Amino acid sequence: MKKGRINPTRTRAKGFTSIELVIVIVVLSLLSASIIIKNPFTIKDYSSIAADQLIADIQYVQMRAMGMRTSQTIELRVDAGDYGVYNVAGARKTLPGNVKVTRTSGFAGSIAFNSIGEPNYYGTIDLSGGKTAGGQTIRVYASTGKASIE
Repeated sequence: MKKGRINPTRTRAKGFTSIELVIVIVVLSLLSASIIIKNPFTIKDYSSIAADQLIADIQYVQMRAMGMRTSQTIELRVDAGDYGVYNVAGARKTLPGNVKVTRTSGFAGSIAFNSIGEPNYYGTIDLSGGKTAGGQTIRVYASTGKASIE
């Protein structure tokens, strides 16, 4: 090394410059703003979520009836956003996103499963899409009690 020269690696400061920090802050704020602004759920999605929830609870009541070897019932109220699972403590559930049961066809508001899992009635359950048009229809089949979205 020559006399009088400074080693450039020793004099270089460590850390970020203010310009680099400003760029990182701007990029992070743009990403967070886009995540906050974007709402992933639409009214149709709420009716799909509500239909999945109701199908899961219908299957739960059917399995509970077979497991306990006693009749179990799920009550659906038309023009209401909730339903009840009988013989289970505190089992009143609310459908998400202002979704309501708009109509039941084939049964009078409740589905009871006997000890071998057969429903006493079968038919369809119509769910609203919230404040706008749309929605889902759930069909409960005879003998098997299978519930699925149409």
